[in-house]
Amino acid sequence: MNKFILFTILLFLNTHSQADDLGDFIAHLAPKDPTPVALKPIAKLQEAAISAISFVGKPYSFGGSNPDTGFDCSGLVQYVLNQSGVKKLPRTSREMYDYSSPVDNESLVVGDLLFFQTNNANQINHVGIYVGEGRFIHSPSTGNTIRLDKLAQNYWQKAFVGGRRVLDLGLDATK
Repeated sequence: MNKFILFTILLFLNTHSQADDLGDFIAHLAPKDPTPVALKPIAKLQEAAISAISFVGKPYSFGGSNPDTGFDCSGLVQYVLNQSGVKKLPRTSREMYDYSSPVDNESLVVGDLLFFQTNNANQINHVGIYVGEGRFIHSPSTGNTIRLDKLAQNYWQKAFVGGRRVLDLGLDATK
């Protein structure tokens, strides 16, 4: 063993009498959480999107917000974001729209929310989670299952209102 390393270890052990001190010393050298602070919001959104994908094929349930009984669109979004550490997200798609900040289509990141008007009442009534490459996951309607769709599909393009973000990522999102 190198004499310098041996000397450093002996010096440390002589100045710290408890065995736990070595563990504390090592723990102090290693970062507690390797995720840089600036990336934590993005990581939460990505985690939510991955979680939502795990529910593909589960049945739609009107008013549902529980993996055991099923989800409606906003119940799915609220559940996966909450599980990923995003607290206090409103329950309905309209409330989520009002709560979030607009994002240009070119600036969408995985985990951003996509909002739609799927009826003729000119109101937000559907939400999905952007998963990248022009795709989103959502719980569409009674009789259907949670699925992955392409935003470029004609039906979704006609109903699309815009993308929005629930967390400040420190990026240039339109406010």
